[in-house]
Amino acid sequence: MSVCANREYVHILTCPLLWLLTCVTPSSWGLADEPRSEPAVVEKHSRAFKISIDGTERGTLTMLLTKQDDGTEIMRGQAELSFDFFVYKYRYTSSGNETWKSGRLLRLANEADFNGDKYVVRAAAVQQDLSFQVNGKDHRTAADVWVTSYWREPDPQRIGQKLSLLDADKGRKLTGTLQRVGKEQLALEKKMVNATRYQIRGDVEVDLWYDEEQRLMRQHSLESGHRALLELTKITR
Repeated sequence: MSVCANREYVHILTCPLLWLLTCVTPSSWGLADEPRSEPAVVEKHSRAFKISIDGTERGTLTMLLTKQDDGTEIMRGQAELSFDFFVYKYRYTSSGNETWKSGRLLRLANEADFNGDKYVVRAAAVQQDLSFQVNGKDHRTAADVWVTSYWREPDPQRIGQKLSLLDADKGRKLTGTLQRVGKEQLALEKKMVNATRYQIRGDVEVDLWYDEEQRLMRQHSLESGHRALLELTKITR
């Protein structure tokens, strides 16, 4: 997830955030040898995060992560940020979903509202690239694009490479070079958890931590001169 701020003190951009509209569950009434029309869910859990800007807690992010028995992975997300000042209020919301398989983004749908400025992003894999729309305008990007929700640990083969990135909130095409920093421990629900830290530098400046399930635990970014911190607070299975 990428969170940034500008406009006097605040402009928020969170890209973390993408979510599936429905979760598929198999019917348990069919015969044992009857073929399933839809893949079965083999794993599902939710992750709750708090978001801080320049050291002050400003919002939340929730993710619902689903894995199916055909290898399809789905992330559905909802983020909200708010800034209240004496003469100014700023609100940001974003909700959407991503569908992945074999390390490739198959589908994306996201809607974001930056204090009244609205963006609708839709994407679908087509042959050798990814086709996407931003408020109805057509664009294309690389098939191996990585979305700035950053919820999945990157493929080790991409370390040291320049990545094609897609900002899911505004549909911007970005790039950045991925590096692995190493192992660290992070606190989660009164326990210490092993995590692997990565950095991306380029159009974005972000540090990412993933747990042993290869899922996002923490994100720190610096954009428009402001520090944004995303911290995992709870996992619900």
